[in-house]
Amino acid sequence: MPKIVSIGTALPKYRVFREDTKEFARNLYGEAYHDIDRLLAIFDNAAVDARQFCVPKEWFSAPHSFGEKNALYIENGLALSQVSIENCLTEAQVEYGEIDVLMFVSTTGLSTPSMDARLIQMLPFRKNVRRMPLWGVGCAGGASSLSWAMEIARASPNAKILIVVTELCGLTFIRGDLSKAALVSSAIFADGSASVLVTGDKVKPKVSGARPCLAASATETLPDSLDVMGWQFYEDGFKVILSRDVPEITKTFMKNSIAKFLESKKLSFSDIKHFITHPGGAKVLEAYKDSLGLTDQHLRHAYHILRTCGNMSAATVLFILKKFLDELPDEQQSYGLIGALGPGFSSEVVLLHWD
Repeated sequence: MPKIVSIGTALPKYRVFREDTKEFARNLYGEAYHDIDRLLAIFDNAAVDARQFCVPKEWFSAPHSFGEKNALYIENGLALSQVSIENCLTEAQVEYGEIDVLMFVSTTGLSTPSMDARLIQMLPFRKNVRRMPLWGVGCAGGASSLSWAMEIARASPNAKILIVVTELCGLTFIRGDLSKAALVSSAIFADGSASVLVTGDKVKPKVSGARPCLAASATETLPDSLDVMGWQFYEDGFKVILSRDVPEITKTFMKNSIAKFLESKKLSFSDIKHFITHPGGAKVLEAYKDSLGLTDQHLRHAYHILRTCGNMSAATVLFILKKFLDELPDEQQSYGLIGALGPGFSSEVVLLHWD
């Protein structure tokens, strides 16, 4: 089966703490909401202590055009991606020239030529490396990119596939958007990059230690759900669409999606030892616990990444997966499940197996 060999991560340099963003939100939203003190409890309940951004906190105080934001996205996205790529390849003891497929995943900026093409120009990849840009998958992008890498590796068992997931959520902030969805977003979203090396069956890893195989995956899209999560596009950038029903949808739709998937593989929830879930927020993690019968121990890495890094959209679940891999260097004969939800509104599920 295709195997996850290594994961490299990277965070930008500007670190912002909860009290900083809370005070910023008080000043920004105070005139729009008479009950601002009550609403600011969102920041305390979000379970995010600190986050990192590619711009300093002063940047958020002034309006910026879409053109300015997108230029920052390309510049900073490439720089951050390079760091996560180098961390990934160094851990795997693999050179740039060995990569056969380069996949770039993001939903927080636009680039044509796509970011993978730009990375090929700036880094020593082979010029015949296959390219696969994925855009618009949102928070589900980390899981869905693993699914596609698995399919490619099955078709090409000698392939080395590099996934690069980079999200600069901070740059989507719109100074004039005073909606409650924007307020919630300002409490949880952040910037980050993760790169993953996936190899086919015939590739012998250069590093020791147990690595999980990509065993199976599934996608399911909820009918009549286009308004649950996404963007609206304006002159000043990407305005967030974020339904308050996401935690409740997690309890029902995501649980049913996982149950059907496991049943199709002749497995049950009790067979899964490791749950690697994307933490859309603290309420989403609580929904996973309630609906799937999970404990804080099951979700310890998800809570840790949410608390220390925030929600980095698609990159987040890969940060969590790296925590699992670092903790389980000698894992044997167990199953893990990666789960994420994204615009569509869709669930992405990936089954891992340590053999």
